[in-house]
Amino acid sequence: MSNFRDKLARFMYGRYGNDELYFALFVATLILLFAGAVCSVLGHVAFALTVIGWVLYVCALALMVWTIYRTFSRNLSARQKENQAYLRLREKLRKPFRKAARPVLPPDTDTHVFRACPHCSAVLRLPREVGKHTVRCPRCQKPFTVKVRQAK
Repeated sequence: MSNFRDKLARFMYGRYGNDELYFALFVATLILLFAGAVCSVLGHVAFALTVIGWVLYVCALALMVWTIYRTFSRNLSARQKENQAYLRLREKLRKPFRKAARPVLPPDTDTHVFRACPHCSAVLRLPREVGKHTVRCPRCQKPFTVKVRQAK
């Protein structure tokens, strides 16, 4: 078994292998094969479904050949450019569906303010009292001034 593994490793040395585009093409191939099979089975309803099934089958075979070609290709830079173009397109398509990242505020922001110590960067939870206050950091014991404004 290790002899086969060594031969396979030697064969794949210098070849591109799998990436994100490979997996997308593989999934698309499976979807086209399934859709083609469904259309072919339903072909007794209408002849057009049989033709559509064969077209989907041929498209799936073309995708499969392209996927295998990309996997065994030695032109690494061209395959990387293809993958980067796919990743950019995928990001453009996904972007509108993502929720905007909203900062998660602690539940007690109405009654307290949070300030970082300028000396040790420890975050302190202080009562929301409007004005200028001198605070001593519990971690480094150094005093510093905090300005608290009116809550909006």
